[in-house]
Amino acid sequence: MELSLFLAKRFGIYLLVLAVLFVVRGELIAKVIEEFFAIRPMLFLSGLLALTVGIAMAVSYSVWELSWRGLITLFGYLSIAKGIVRIGFPEVPKKTTSFFVKSSTTCWLSIGVAMLPGGYLTC
Repeated sequence: MELSLFLAKRFGIYLLVLAVLFVVRGELIAKVIEEFFAIRPMLFLSGLLALTVGIAMAVSYSVWELSWRGLITLFGYLSIAKGIVRIGFPEVPKKTTSFFVKSSTTCWLSIGVAMLPGGYLTC
């Protein structure tokens, strides 16, 4: 299978599964995420992982076009940004997460935002 298709299906299924889990078990997942971000070493470790995955994607797959291939590239660079923020500015994800978890409107909006590219990349 071509790398582009593999990555598209991987990200698509990942986003759809997360969205469905939030719909089915949203309160539990929200609580786990809040507890996770309260532990600084876990936040740092997840930042290292996101940074590593993002750099690997940016180096191995960099297609800049207005299509689903470009969306995959964007996810790689967003992963780099996420890693940098989690490592260098750990207070930002804590504040952002508490904002999204405590507001049901933003939580549902996030689910919808995750489902759109998830469905697009899975097809």
